[in-house]
Amino acid sequence: MALSTEDAAALVSLRVAYRSLIAGEKVAKVTAFGRTVEYAQGDTRRLKAEIDRLEALDSDGGRKRGAFRFLVR
Repeated sequence: MALSTEDAAALVSLRVAYRSLIAGEKVAKVTAFGRTVEYAQGDTRRLKAEIDRLEALDSDGGRKRGAFRFLVR
């Protein structure tokens, strides 16, 4: 399932904020979905969880596919 334009833009902003915090910035602001959220260095887990959530939406639903099954007659 592809992300909406708004979700894709939010994902980019969240990734930039995450990299900024990892690089040593003290605070990173993200504006998405009509609101602005400030993340501090202690919020990297929460920020990463939001990134993971959007990435999961962008994938094929997170389904694990098993082996093919064939019926031989």
